[in-house]
Amino acid sequence: MCNPQNTASWKVLERLNMRREGHLLKNVWFKKDEQGNPVWLDTYLYAILRDEWRENR
Repeated sequence: MCNPQNTASWKVLERLNMRREGHLLKNVWFKKDEQGNPVWLDTYLYAILRDEWRENR
C-alpha cells in the first residue's frame, strides 16, 4: 500500500512488476487539521503473485 501523492513510491512498486489492484478513497488518516478533524487520505493497493515475483527475479 502507498500514498497516491507519493509518486516515487508507487513508481518503485510498478518497476518491480507489482500490479495496482485498488484505489481506496479516504481510507486512512495520519494527522489532524487545525480544528482537530482527521485529514483523510487515499491509498493505492499493490500486489504480485509469488510465481510472478519468482519469474522476475
